[in-house]
Amino acid sequence: MILFVPAVLLGALALIVFFLLRGLAAVLPGGRQWSGWRRVAVVPAFVCAATATAAYSMGVVVLLLTMTVAEDGGTDSAPFPYNHPCREQLTGAVDYEVDFLTLRTVCVMEGGARRTVDDVPQGVRLTAAASAAGAAVLGGILLAAGGRADRDRARAQVDQ
Repeated sequence: MILFVPAVLLGALALIVFFLLRGLAAVLPGGRQWSGWRRVAVVPAFVCAATATAAYSMGVVVLLLTMTVAEDGGTDSAPFPYNHPCREQLTGAVDYEVDFLTLRTVCVMEGGARRTVDDVPQGVRLTAAASAAGAAVLGGILLAAGGRADRDRARAQVDQ
């Protein structure tokens, strides 16, 4: 499990660099793919995508490290070691689940109840969600506006 951490970090770093370079290419002279107001609006979309990638990958790394601690084994490791978040923050936890979509560790209690623990900071989850939503909204606006501009250009060529 610990081998996934470098893979996640390298993949996230590659995506972050890609998004930032695409945003930079949109504002530099010679970038003809984006014109007018879309040229200015595309930069925040790429920055939001880079921020969402960075925040989400930080949360995934924390969850992977939580899983690594649980699978460590050794003395005092049943059901999981003393330094696992479910054991540090709750009394009576017998199992755990990791939810990568919402970046949470869910502890299963003795009675079957499920409680979340604070292993991934709330700010990381909020940043990832807000940035992903911002990138999606800006991307949708740019996609819709780009389609309209393409249709207008096609009509102008037909009219000539």
